[in-house]
Amino acid sequence: MAQASQRRLGDLARLADCAVLGDAEIGIDRVSSVDEAVAGCLTFAVDERWLDKALASKASAIIVPESAARAERRGKTFVVAADVRAALAAVLESFAPPLPSGEFTHASALVESGVRRGGEVWIGPGVIVSEGATLGDGVKLFAGAYVGRASTLGARTLLHPRATVLDECEIGADCILHAGCVIGSDGFGFVRVGAEQVKIPQIGNVVVGDRVEIGACSTIDRAVTGSTTIGAGTKIDNLVQIGHNVQIGEDCTICAQTGIAGSVIVGPHVTFAGQAGIGGHITIGARSLILGQAGVSASLPEDSVVSGTLARPHRENMQQQVLVRRLPKLVEQIRALADAVEELKKRR
Repeated sequence: MAQASQRRLGDLARLADCAVLGDAEIGIDRVSSVDEAVAGCLTFAVDERWLDKALASKASAIIVPESAARAERRGKTFVVAADVRAALAAVLESFAPPLPSGEFTHASALVESGVRRGGEVWIGPGVIVSEGATLGDGVKLFAGAYVGRASTLGARTLLHPRATVLDECEIGADCILHAGCVIGSDGFGFVRVGAEQVKIPQIGNVVVGDRVEIGACSTIDRAVTGSTTIGAGTKIDNLVQIGHNVQIGEDCTICAQTGIAGSVIVGPHVTFAGQAGIGGHITIGARSLILGQAGVSASLPEDSVVSGTLARPHRENMQQQVLVRRLPKLVEQIRALADAVEELKKRR
């Protein structure tokens, strides 16, 4: 997509705290992947494996790692970064369209009585802010967002269209809630009385720390009692389900379609890859890695790396997968050995 105006390459490099090897005066009108790069583009090579492809592209300049700084540039200008992805993030931020700002309430919005509102709060069309809610300075609520009774949104937090924060939930500062996510829906709590399932009232809330991002259509259930908690800095992808009374530590990464059952305790810096499934009432130790589609049914110590269903230590799981692939050959060998034994018996 073409950008509205060009940026001077040297200015972009300065934003990313990078050095320029070549022409810092080049005009850059977009940032593109290698495959989409044309003249006027800034592209990137996260490592030397991608450098040849970037050099062969039509891009005007390339963000490269420090290890590639001495490579032949073939007429390209290099932006040399200690961390290519971090530099890319800084550059892309300068191209992002500006968010609305300033004090504003759309005529179609409903702000009920008793709402405590900080400065520079922007409220878009169709938004509902319920009685007793608190909106921190610089909060932005896009079309159709819902803030429940007595809920709190910290400073500069952003709710995208149709994002929902239900009654008495607390969202920290500098959070981003994407379209259609629901914070504070009832936990999945029922008890069987005879043949009937009777609902257990869910009277707790959800408390989300600062700098948390929650993806589209993800759901975080309120606690039965007390709080479901999400630690500061945690990033949650789209289509994630987090059950009631779960405690997520700081700076965790939870990828799409992960499901975490109730009362799980997760340490800091844990990563859940896509479609991981976590059984209830267990503990996941700090810095653990749960690989894609892993099913975890028992507690894990710190620094675990698990995969498979049911999840087991990754190396053990990989060894078993190798053996499974070799089973047809092993069966043939066993049959041949059995036939040889029978032949020896006959000769005797």
